[in-house]
Amino acid sequence: MPTPVTRLAIIVGSTRPHRRADSVVAWVRAAQPPDCELTVVDLAEADLPMLSEPAPAMFGRYTQESTRRWSELIAGFDGYVLVTPEYNHSTSAVLKNALDHLYAEWGGKPVAFVGYGVQGGTRAVEHLRSITAALGMAGVGPHVTLDIFQDFDGDACAPRPDRARERDRMLDDLTRWTTALRPLRVPRPGTGDGDRPALHDPAASAGARAAVEMLVAELNAAAEALDADRYDGMFAADVLWGSPYGRTLAGYDTLNAVHRRLMAKPVVPASRYEIVQTLAPAQGVAVAHVRRRPVADDGKGHPLPAEMAMYVLVEREGHWWLAGGQNTPIAEAS
Repeated sequence: MPTPVTRLAIIVGSTRPHRRADSVVAWVRAAQPPDCELTVVDLAEADLPMLSEPAPAMFGRYTQESTRRWSELIAGFDGYVLVTPEYNHSTSAVLKNALDHLYAEWGGKPVAFVGYGVQGGTRAVEHLRSITAALGMAGVGPHVTLDIFQDFDGDACAPRPDRARERDRMLDDLTRWTTALRPLRVPRPGTGDGDRPALHDPAASAGARAAVEMLVAELNAAAEALDADRYDGMFAADVLWGSPYGRTLAGYDTLNAVHRRLMAKPVVPASRYEIVQTLAPAQGVAVAHVRRRPVADDGKGHPLPAEMAMYVLVEREGHWWLAGGQNTPIAEAS
């Protein structure tokens, strides 16, 4: 049996302009452990607000789309490297906020630390050790501290030779701990009910979400251009479609002909598609709820009816295809 790939996230703990974190992350990423996939998770791109979820993170009841995206992303990794600056004897607010947004997604996984600052970021790392321990994470023993005056050339990370040995030892311990802790991970809240399995695979969620985002972007662009061929660009040859009125249509050619007629008139009002929720039952499979919301009204100030679509996408040889869909009219709550 082939060795499974270990997915490690290098989380960038600074969002300041002209930050040194980018060169530190590049230096960490240059050490590629065997059978590992290193992914940079940049908090400057995560778009997380300051924590304002109504329920504590340990309950897993996320109401904000930004939190759900963050949950899906973080849950898909086997371990983490936190790259932190030191601000006022501690870590950065943005990194603490990102950690506080979640709970079970972190639990039962190892975490390693790379600090940098005037005194090597040592105190930031020590604070992170206690924070991550409270989240149920296992902090690996070796960590790396980079001194601003001795391990940088201006803003560029240029560590002393012994720092590279520390980095390699840290990553080696991190990868070994991912294997050791895998059987001990606590299931996420609400992921099962007795013998009823939870189908969502966190490791597959990032790919599934990206596929749905790509589909929705194409639907929006095609609807605006009234281009039926682009609208159906991700439809599989044997796509199965259920209309809101009980009719079932099968096959790309059949659906493409229908969409050509609808867009030629056009019958459907100008609309925007937006993702409501995604599910990744397995690698290469995505299930999504997507809302179609008209952008106009009926001329009397009343919004036109919207629809909710259920889409199923499947990956084949590196390409995602729509395998099935079902449209259901919805009414906005009054």
